[in-house]
Amino acid sequence: MTELLKTDLYRLIEARHGRFLANPKDIYLGRSMIKYGEFSELEWQVFDQMLRPGAVVVEVGANMGAFTVPIANKVGRGGMVYAFEPQLSVFQQLCANLALNDLVNVQAFNAGCGAEAGWLTLKRPDPARELNFGGLSLDALTGSGGVRVRVETLDEVLDLEALHMLKADVEGMEAQVIRGARGLIEKLRPILYLEAHDPEDSPELIRLVGELDYDMYWHLPAMFNPKNHSGDTENIFGVISSKNMLCVPSERNTTVHGARRVADENDHPRKWGQ
Repeated sequence: MTELLKTDLYRLIEARHGRFLANPKDIYLGRSMIKYGEFSELEWQVFDQMLRPGAVVVEVGANMGAFTVPIANKVGRGGMVYAFEPQLSVFQQLCANLALNDLVNVQAFNAGCGAEAGWLTLKRPDPARELNFGGLSLDALTGSGGVRVRVETLDEVLDLEALHMLKADVEGMEAQVIRGARGLIEKLRPILYLEAHDPEDSPELIRLVGELDYDMYWHLPAMFNPKNHSGDTENIFGVISSKNMLCVPSERNTTVHGARRVADENDHPRKWGQ
């Protein structure tokens, strides 16, 4: 990782997948980008295997674009990425990172996604304060005196002829995103990649995806990559991993090697590696 510029709030870095404005006060994503030159690279490696040039991807909870940028590069000018991020300061980072990497195949929305369309007033977290900006749900952000932000249903805002992957990382609100995208999912049958870290929320999500006739697999990538871009051997994340579900339309008859199939709605991994 090479630091190109330092401001009061941000660092401009040359990382594994391009140039990024990263916030050092963001205790997971920003710090990982600055220290390792990448974020959750073991997660990206799955997307790298699934996506092809020309693919269409929807990313809900795009944050500052750590995945948006490499996804857009992977699908190329013939593909398209629709990226949704409701937090204003983080959305500004996202747009900066798209511009820094000459990406014109991304449509970015300063909006959230849910089961119903509407408006929310969201608090404005201070980017100069240490915080896990990627760990804030719309529910946690809702409050008076903030910024009015649109909440969209994907079925209403997107008119697509193809959709190859839908990725959602929205801190326990993934089921609401899926409910608002049911028409697109039933019509276009994309691969779904959904965060499911909370055992209280995952049963509803598992039931919903099962109703849509998908085969579901747990994907639990460690946050720390020993072969990170910076060659930094210090592991600041310990055994922390992401808890995600990789969901494939059952009609594809696909077996996902190296991942454990979700057994039922009560099947939630308690620790990394389970």
